[in-house]
Amino acid sequence: MDTTFTNAPDRKTTMTTRTSPLAAALVAALLAACGQQAKQPAPGDGATGGAHEALTGQPICAGPGVHDVHVAEFRCDTCHPTGATFGFDRPYTFPSGLTSTAGGTFVRDAAGVTCTVACHFPRGGASHPVSWTTPGPLACTACHATDALPAAHPPVAANATRADCQGCHVLDGHMSGPVVVRGHGPGWADPVNPLHAPEANANPASCRGCHGETLDGGAGRACATCHDVGLPAGVASWKVNCVMCHGGTDLQNGAPPRNTWGNEGDAVRTGAHTRHLVASAIAPAATCAACHATPSDVFTAGHVDGGTAEVVFGRALPGRTQAWDRAGATCTNTYCHAAAAGGTHQTPVWTRVGQGEAACGTCHGLPPPAPHPSAGDLTSCASCHSLTMTAAGAVIPPSQGGLHLDGTVEATGGHPAAWSDRGSSDFHAFSANRGLAACQGCHGQALDGVGGSTSVGCQDCHGAGFTSRCTGCHGGTDNQTGAPPRTTWGQSADALRTGAHTRHVTAGAVSGAVACSTCHAVPADAFAAGHLGDGPAEVVLTGLAAAGGAAPAYARPSGTCSSTYCHGGYSGTFEYTWAGEPRSFAYAGRNATPGWTGTAACGTCHGNPPPGSWHGLHNAGNQCELCHPDATGLPGSAVVSNPALHVNGIVEVTPQWRSSCLRSCH
Repeated sequence: MDTTFTNAPDRKTTMTTRTSPLAAALVAALLAACGQQAKQPAPGDGATGGAHEALTGQPICAGPGVHDVHVAEFRCDTCHPTGATFGFDRPYTFPSGLTSTAGGTFVRDAAGVTCTVACHFPRGGASHPVSWTTPGPLACTACHATDALPAAHPPVAANATRADCQGCHVLDGHMSGPVVVRGHGPGWADPVNPLHAPEANANPASCRGCHGETLDGGAGRACATCHDVGLPAGVASWKVNCVMCHGGTDLQNGAPPRNTWGNEGDAVRTGAHTRHLVASAIAPAATCAACHATPSDVFTAGHVDGGTAEVVFGRALPGRTQAWDRAGATCTNTYCHAAAAGGTHQTPVWTRVGQGEAACGTCHGLPPPAPHPSAGDLTSCASCHSLTMTAAGAVIPPSQGGLHLDGTVEATGGHPAAWSDRGSSDFHAFSANRGLAACQGCHGQALDGVGGSTSVGCQDCHGAGFTSRCTGCHGGTDNQTGAPPRTTWGQSADALRTGAHTRHVTAGAVSGAVACSTCHAVPADAFAAGHLGDGPAEVVLTGLAAAGGAAPAYARPSGTCSSTYCHGGYSGTFEYTWAGEPRSFAYAGRNATPGWTGTAACGTCHGNPPPGSWHGLHNAGNQCELCHPDATGLPGSAVVSNPALHVNGIVEVTPQWRSSCLRSCH
């Protein structure tokens, strides 16, 4: 018997078999021996004959080959409908209702043996040949096309392995009908000892296989079922709810101190998060982005990857390499901790909260070193940083608009807008009256623009040598001594600052000029210690004021001085010889307390004449010149003829009686 079998129009090989009646009988006997005796469809059986019935029990011909694998599932006549021939015209129907379909092809050529049958491309996958001789087990994707999976099935990589599929699918009962998906074990949702929180900490991508790319369900349950319950106000989804995994103990921005599940023993994960993320009196609240790449949601690449959160400083500093050392829990070269040099503690320890890691002076110097201007104390800071510091030297809290630690070094140029406005309370003379130390930081030690942060010198307006020229600030109206009447700026209403300065420092008809040092400590220049300050100049009466044993004093409330030599605060004994006999008489001033704003008329300092018999005898003719070479008596008056000798600290007595008195009266 000759039989020709053609699989399909695209078959590569046509097989022709000559079968004798004896051979056919032999094949039938062999099939009967295996329990697989060939069976022709009964009339009317069509595609639903006995060949569609699966084997029951263990097949007799089981073995290690590819045949054995198939025989364990299908009857022999599923592929051999007439014995030794090949054919797939009797499709096999699986318990689920899927069928292998008819019309498969079988090819034997130089490359090997392949078959193309729907058993190996189920659920609408594209048809493809399968090698008969490839050792098993085959990869799941050898049969299941990834683009033919149900829409609800999670995405599967084209090179997925059997292990990938077995992560979700139970293979027992494969092709039996139901698709069995693995579930979570006991304790998965136990809040006391949960299993899924550590798994999610490691990587939520592992959940996507069952729960979908965004964990909204897929082939399993949506995570929102539990995690969208009780969301904080303004938070729309668990995917952006930071406090679901960490944070929420001290504040609601998602930062620790509460660590992610299972990491409570790691103090570095908590550290100073709260201290940084809450505004204080000297700094605004930092953002998470200052130290970390902030994720848009839980799925952001690198956000949840099994390790600790990466520290990525958000502000680059020129010339500095910022670094985080987790082993020592320290950061270095950060803007907020010693971006400016001079700080005493440039590697703060993250876990030493409240132990002085950011005390004033630890982050930048007070003041920072050059080229930053020097400063006497914190009250000088407001001159340049008025938006950060008060005139009293305190940091303006961020809650009140202060700009300390806002990421920018604000400097206002040193002077307010009205610095040169003579009519403004911000006119710079007021500041200069209080002291020049604040000016030296910017303008240099000599205020000449050398060695400071600016090359502008005060001499540009005030002229060369202004720091040793007293008239630069006071004096210069009546004379060039530097004494008022022109008071320092803003003090013109205080009459005591002007008073009798001009009368004292210029020579008059009765006395010579009084030196400034008689009443004040004279400074070498404007920078002399104690020269400038918030109060008036100190009165220190010395020299001429204390001559003759006087004990001078000045009382500013009443504007008077007392016990000064120049206003009668003296006493003594004058000794002389008369007719060969030693004689003496006591003398004394009137010890007046003249007002600083009044005048000193003749007779207010000493009597005219002073008391004593000698003076009284000669008073009628104002004969002062008989004994005092600095005076000339005229009828009815006395005139100082030599002011340099009057009120000079010495009572000059040169009796003229030997030449004139004896000749006239004696």
